[in-house]
Amino acid sequence: MRLIHTLAILPQFLLILPVSAQWNALNAGSGNRSITTKSGAIYVAAPPAGVRKSTTEGATWTSANTGLPLSGANVMAQSVGSNSAAVFCGTESGVYRSTDNGASWISVNGTLPASSNTIYCNRIHTFNDAIFLVYTGQLSQNGGGVFRTFDNGTTWLQAFSGLASNMTVNMLAEYNGDLYAATSTGLMRSTDLGGSWQMVGTTNWTVQAVQGQNGALVILGAFGAQRSTDNGLTWTATTGYPTNNCPVGSDLIRYDGMFYAITKTGANGCYRSSDNGATWTAFNDGLSPQNTFAQEEFHASASHLYIACALDAYRIPSTTVSVEERADSRFGQPFPTLFEDRFRIDLTALDGMGSVVLIDPSGREAGRWTVTGNGIATIERQGLASGPYLCYLLAPSIEGMQPLGRVIAE
Repeated sequence: MRLIHTLAILPQFLLILPVSAQWNALNAGSGNRSITTKSGAIYVAAPPAGVRKSTTEGATWTSANTGLPLSGANVMAQSVGSNSAAVFCGTESGVYRSTDNGASWISVNGTLPASSNTIYCNRIHTFNDAIFLVYTGQLSQNGGGVFRTFDNGTTWLQAFSGLASNMTVNMLAEYNGDLYAATSTGLMRSTDLGGSWQMVGTTNWTVQAVQGQNGALVILGAFGAQRSTDNGLTWTATTGYPTNNCPVGSDLIRYDGMFYAITKTGANGCYRSSDNGATWTAFNDGLSPQNTFAQEEFHASASHLYIACALDAYRIPSTTVSVEERADSRFGQPFPTLFEDRFRIDLTALDGMGSVVLIDPSGREAGRWTVTGNGIATIERQGLASGPYLCYLLAPSIEGMQPLGRVIAE
């Protein structure tokens, strides 16, 4: 490992504190199926009205349909998604791309399958800035109906090696550098960004949604909300989830260290878990009763969690706030600040056990490591993405979340 001298640490740090929040209406209109954000704008796909866009935090909305295909007088936009270069839209006439923030669209359907009112791109995911498409229905010639592009739609690759011809993929998620596919016949995992897939454990039942964080995989499926802490080898039932058989359209996302779920079970609406999926409670504060019944899809940005509903779209702010706080002088600062494989912290002053927590620039927990006091603790990188992080210490013997300093993973 290349050793780098510790950089000077700024005297002020971010302290993460929970705040109360409720869903706030965006006045997006009706028919919303999918939602995304890019460059300060919010986009919703709302057939038959097409794509609507807001650059005013939802105060006003405009149509963004120039170049999208017409079906009579309708624009049947079913999904939207984005990466650093473009916004993508899945329609019942193919997939389209906008590189001018929704001002115009061009077809990038290329080698993608022909779309219809039953077979179309239903979800658009972004992983490592690559765009992944998930189609409705069973595409027997394209097992699972998953496609990916690494050049913003110029070329498309099928991501079906290991996905069966009788399989419908419901959604994709990333966890610890691997991709997971929730499918009609089980949970699948890819360790090569969708090039090939293998079944996770023995999950040979329908899985509608999947997410993972902090050592826990959570799925919604034929046996309700289930949780695994051994990479999917075994699964246990969770507590408080409102159904034992999650229906089509169930959705799951992780945000601010919590799981959020669209239950698709009538008035139950949105549920969330703050203990890595072990227990669940309803979270519909601020939603109209009609939109509790008709939730469609989540989207997360650095500052907000969004939910598209049939009669509107909503969002909640990140459940963290910034306050100024100095690093606790009892403990050493992380060194080296700029690291490749690991960094260390002098925790001689810590009595007993604790946890080192890293927070990314968006305020989300990026990782947590158990440490022991009365010595130097070594924090292994373990797949942590490149970038800056704020480092905190949690322990029964100290009060609150103590800032230790800033580190940067190369």
